[in-house]
Amino acid sequence: MSYPEFKKPSKDFISYAPERDFVGYGEDSPKDCWPNGKKIVVSFVLNYEEGAETTIWNGDPASEPTLHELSYQRPVRKGKRDLVVESMFENGIRTGLPRILKLFKKHNMPFTMWCCPRALEHSPSYIPHLIEGGHEFACHGNHWRRHGFFEGPDDDAAHVREGFEKFEKLLGPGKGPSGWYIHAHSLAHKHIRAKVHKEKGIPLLYCSDTYTGDLPYYISNPLFVDGSEKKDEGLLMIPYNLVNNDHRFITPNFAGFGASTDWFDLLKGDFDMLYAEGEEGKPKMMTVAFHQRIIGVPTRVMALKRFMEYISTKADVWVATREDIAKHWRAKYPFEEVGITRNMHY
Repeated sequence: MSYPEFKKPSKDFISYAPERDFVGYGEDSPKDCWPNGKKIVVSFVLNYEEGAETTIWNGDPASEPTLHELSYQRPVRKGKRDLVVESMFENGIRTGLPRILKLFKKHNMPFTMWCCPRALEHSPSYIPHLIEGGHEFACHGNHWRRHGFFEGPDDDAAHVREGFEKFEKLLGPGKGPSGWYIHAHSLAHKHIRAKVHKEKGIPLLYCSDTYTGDLPYYISNPLFVDGSEKKDEGLLMIPYNLVNNDHRFITPNFAGFGASTDWFDLLKGDFDMLYAEGEEGKPKMMTVAFHQRIIGVPTRVMALKRFMEYISTKADVWVATREDIAKHWRAKYPFEEVGITRNMHY
């Protein structure tokens, strides 16, 4: 399946868009799908982007346009550094990350990182603390917001390979990411990722470039689609979420949240609904996503603190990294037994 979308097409990579699925699991949502009868799994996701943002300092043509405290009114500076915006990103690591790490250590909860290795290489002193906390290093692109804006798949693939090399340099040989989320604009990116993972010999456990639902599901493996593998081993999709996301504190035109209590109420409502579905025998997954420079602000981090304290009072809650969720799902529902999720209803 190929779609013309690039100025410079590639002989090595194809565009791949799975058939659309408007049903998913429907009324056949899996029962007892989490370990030991857990009623819900909560996936905390930290976006580790600071130091990888768009800036002249990173070799970009302009300053970062979005996801900072002044993005609603500060114009992009072309050809110039914006030290004000850069300082906001720096603050995410300097003060936000220590608060977040302290909070998760207190509650003994892990999180997954959408991690840009370009960002991580500017704050390597935190790597031992992140490993000690059991947190997952998943890939968010080498530089933040670069993927999908290349002239062709070959440029995109080179960017992916560079990210892998940095991960292994920072974390150790063979320590590349087992999953990714990059908000890809390119239809070729799933194929690129699958091929690079195979080149590097690092298993590709999941992809989170999807917002379709509250449970993992399977699509075809891109390497089966391109004919390079005779057996379809599936690609596990673990949906991400932009609703329970702290970016709503800095939404343009002030359409998001102002007070931390707003975000806590949102998270609590989402959790309570999904927990109730779990009690009815159809457990789900909840995603809570945040950024160091946004949630790490003292008043906002209180919302995260309150939410973690709240779910700690509930029984049968599994807080897990996406890597652990993927391993569990693949073991409980092997692709060779359940196949492509869309085929349940089509």
